[in-house]
Amino acid sequence: MKRSGEPRQSLQNLWPALLLFGAILTVAWAGAGGRFGPEWLRWLFRHRPAGIIIHHTASDGWRNGKLLDAAMVDADHASKGWGVTYKGKTYHIAYHYLILADGKVEPGRPEGARGGHTRGHGDYLGICLVGNFSSRDNADGRMKPDRPTAAQMESLTALIRDLMRRYDFTTEDIYRHRDFAQTGCPGDRFPFERFIATLREPEPGVDSERPVTYNGAVTGAPRP
Repeated sequence: MKRSGEPRQSLQNLWPALLLFGAILTVAWAGAGGRFGPEWLRWLFRHRPAGIIIHHTASDGWRNGKLLDAAMVDADHASKGWGVTYKGKTYHIAYHYLILADGKVEPGRPEGARGGHTRGHGDYLGICLVGNFSSRDNADGRMKPDRPTAAQMESLTALIRDLMRRYDFTTEDIYRHRDFAQTGCPGDRFPFERFIATLREPEPGVDSERPVTYNGAVTGAPRP
């Protein structure tokens, strides 16, 4: 009895699709490896963010005699129609963390939620310092703080070092808003180069397994 040639023909018809699929996998593999380095598969399955972007609120750090905080920023962003729903809860604040003028770190969106802080870069974690650090937009220093307070920089350093440990970030993964958009954010008074140099210095006596906690009682410079 003569056997049908249909199974062999079907297999032959699959080869172009298999070759195309293989080419796509090769390009994706090379692209991911180029962006994330040799550990990209581990980072992919850990849902690793792409990096960190630093911002300032470009506003006064006080409102009606109270420190501008995450709840106030959330309400401001809600009025603009911003927001994301994550695990059944809606967050309007665009940033993942907000650092108040006194150095207190407050959570914004969860780290697993896409950010709304930089157009086209929602896969980055957004950290925002309260204040206006632009010598052009805040030339008279009317909006305070007009440069990051020591407490803000201490909290930012601790927070980013924690994120670097948890997500295997390097200083090459840390950016300013201005690096991705036509903006001066976080302002020319933010000491970015000096901050990155500080992060590159060894951190003595750190237990990488111990979670970092943030002290809300940390105080910065009082409002003039």
